[in-house]
Amino acid sequence: MCYDIKVLYETALKRAKRKNDSEQMKSIELELDAFRKTDFYHVSAFEHPKLPIYTSENPNSPKMLSWGLVPFWVKDRQNAMKIKQNTLNARVETLFEKPSFRGVAAEKKALLSVDGFYEFYHFKGKTYPYFIHSADGEALYLAAIYDEWMDKETGTIYSGFSIITTKANDLMRKIHNNPKLHEARMPLYLDKNHQEWWLNEKTDKAMIQDLNRTNSFPMLKAHTVKPLRGRNVLGNVSETSCEYLYPELSYTNEMEF
Repeated sequence: MCYDIKVLYETALKRAKRKNDSEQMKSIELELDAFRKTDFYHVSAFEHPKLPIYTSENPNSPKMLSWGLVPFWVKDRQNAMKIKQNTLNARVETLFEKPSFRGVAAEKKALLSVDGFYEFYHFKGKTYPYFIHSADGEALYLAAIYDEWMDKETGTIYSGFSIITTKANDLMRKIHNNPKLHEARMPLYLDKNHQEWWLNEKTDKAMIQDLNRTNSFPMLKAHTVKPLRGRNVLGNVSETSCEYLYPELSYTNEMEF
């Protein structure tokens, strides 16, 4: 699963700065002016935040999309609001099968660059949040898909995305141990080679199924943080992703893979 992330403005623009000249960057920064004023040290998918996303339509210039995909074929606003609650994530194994995703899985692909993400560890009936990030401090580029839906009542265009998940690696199997789920999941990160392939190539089911075999996953680190839910949360501040130790947990095995 992936419902909680950290994404800072400078991280979101790293790819754009590598790909564009200074004049183009001025235009991009102007377009993202509203986002520039709000770094997200922690944001939940269920808030449906607007985030800078690189799409197959504009692979080098991010555009603001809302977290939660609404398929183009949805007929009314009521169903649109309901569906976007259930399309925050998309399983890589079933992209070409689920009605909400199969119409865009081949071509409408996207990248979300994040500083890290949060996941919840279950222990003796309680949950403990972990912050997971790249061991070298670099951005993680998460695979996503997107679609556009038009509200026929108002003519407004809603652009939304879903983060793609895959089976968990060794680290995430330790953390994402929700007893109610039949397997541990994690977001699908893309290495540099696969970032370009993902945004620029039309894919089919076989190519996507082969992605996990050929994609190179980064080394990750993880540490527990203060609660992200409930009354005593820190909120959207830099300390949210800082390490916080819980006395009841054992930290004998360093969380690094």
